[in-house]
Amino acid sequence: MTEKYPFFMITFPSVHHALRFESRMKGSGTSFQLVPVPREISSSCGVAAKVTATSERALIDTVEKVGVEYDSIYLYQSPKEKPRLLKRVE
Repeated sequence: MTEKYPFFMITFPSVHHALRFESRMKGSGTSFQLVPVPREISSSCGVAAKVTATSERALIDTVEKVGVEYDSIYLYQSPKEKPRLLKRVE
């Protein structure tokens, strides 16, 4: 299966936050799926949201609008590039 680029990866403080994200994002029109956190982002186990078919600004606006706590948002531009950190909640 080949990946479609670009896409975003959102990490969360816990699985609970990821499931809340899933619940609140349903019906938003944003295409996403919950996946294991990629090793290049974190060595800890956990769940991340892989988001496709949207822009950076639209994604950030939507995530902030639904009010779910998250850790970071990464951009995967192409298969040969490392993911780029776009936003980290401090």
